Amino acid sequence: MAKEKEKISCKDVENFLQPYLEDRLNNKDCFKLLNHLKDCEECMDELEIRYLLHEGLKRLEDGHDFNLKSELEERLYHSEQHILMIDRIKTTLILFGAALVILGLVQLVFVIIG
Repeated sequence: MAKEKEKISCKDVENFLQPYLEDRLNNKDCFKLLNHLKDCEECMDELEIRYLLHEGLKRLEDGHDFNLKSELEERLYHSEQHILMIDRIKTTLILFGAALVILGLVQLVFVIIG
């Protein structure tokens, strides 16, 4: 069950970036953000800048080596996979529920005609 792309504005994205970087963005808003970033280079650039600041400053203080652009790409990929997994689980539960209803109806028919 594929979700339709929910369009959000660049202004909305501005409100999602910091919560995303702090792992506080809910799945619905994360889905919207990821879809917007695929089509909007300016917002992707803004996320990269914020990610560099958010993660880079922490790492510089600790003296760690890092490739933040690669890490951000990986984080975005994992966020998308997480959203897809949740969508698949929801679809599976809906199909399982429908199968149970059908099974119950079939049993009811056998009881009535049996």
